[in-house]
Amino acid sequence: MRILLLNGNTSESITQALVAEAQRSAAPDTVIVATRCARGAEVVASRSAEVVAANAMIEAIAAFKEPYDAVLVAISFDTAVSALRELLSVPVIGMTEAACHVATMVGSRFGVVLPGERNAAIYRERIVACGFEPRLAGMRVIGSSAAALYADPDSAVVSIRIAAKALIDEERCDAVVLAGAALVGLQRRIQPEISVPLIDGIACGIGMLESLVRLNFPKPKSGSYAVPASAQLQNIDPALAALFAYPAALQP
Repeated sequence: MRILLLNGNTSESITQALVAEAQRSAAPDTVIVATRCARGAEVVASRSAEVVAANAMIEAIAAFKEPYDAVLVAISFDTAVSALRELLSVPVIGMTEAACHVATMVGSRFGVVLPGERNAAIYRERIVACGFEPRLAGMRVIGSSAAALYADPDSAVVSIRIAAKALIDEERCDAVVLAGAALVGLQRRIQPEISVPLIDGIACGIGMLESLVRLNFPKPKSGSYAVPASAQLQNIDPALAALFAYPAALQP
């Protein structure tokens, strides 16, 4: 099984950290391959930068020529997940979506620790879109930005510890999701001190995709995730045009 990790940020170092975490979580017979956006923000931290990232992510998928059996969207806004599910015939899941799913499986109510005050609304919108709002007990913001936390992981660990304990004590959370690709892997440093599970979206996403690949569900031929009947796109890269030239077997 080959899982493609798609980073919507342009940062090579974050991509490498995400791949390392994915490899730790993967089954022995799972191979992790990766790609990232060729253009856009080094660390996506706004709605406008996310729009640029979504376009670049679809271009990155079109340009990626190695085989893969599933896609993990490794950007914590879950950018372009719906579009990729529509376009591709393999399972696609976002890291925050995966983390929230798992959080609701290990507890009744969960909290979220996230980087940067302005991102709180974006994460809440994603949680609402996935249907998890009734189970969301609270959110805590740490640091000024994801980039700042990634640059100083020791400080991030201290902030995560304080925020997680506040969610447990004040909101009675049964699990805490660490949102943000910049926080990947830090849960292992803190978990021994925290009384509830700390949930990482990369580990959860890999586990879910491995299950979905083995379940081998067919690509929908009807409904909102069936491929569109036609796509009249003009003046686009040939690789991108090929992605929109759906095989006859996938047509409605």
